[in-house]
Amino acid sequence: MKTMPSFDELKALAESDPQALDALRIEMSEEIIVSASDNMQPKLRAQMSHINRVIASGKNPNHVNALLMKELMRQFDRFSTAINDPAALTERNATVTTLHPKRNSETVAVEG
Repeated sequence: MKTMPSFDELKALAESDPQALDALRIEMSEEIIVSASDNMQPKLRAQMSHINRVIASGKNPNHVNALLMKELMRQFDRFSTAINDPAALTERNATVTTLHPKRNSETVAVEG
């Protein structure tokens, strides 16, 4: 498996060639996914796809970092719930609104 470059190397790569940094991120992520068990690979691929969508929605590197931090905090909250109140993960709360089919309307002629 490839060794993670130092922070200074990653910073220099981000400044000089952001596409190469992104390619490195994808390559190293793929190595980790492939080295995982067959059972975990689909879950890791789904998580990677989600991360890629979050990254793609960012307007600039700082925005991407804020979005990723928000996502990480959401995941930590879910993990905390799984440990402290696992039943809450399977509870479903929803408001159900009944939609009425379009009633037969009469055509009214308007004179004027």
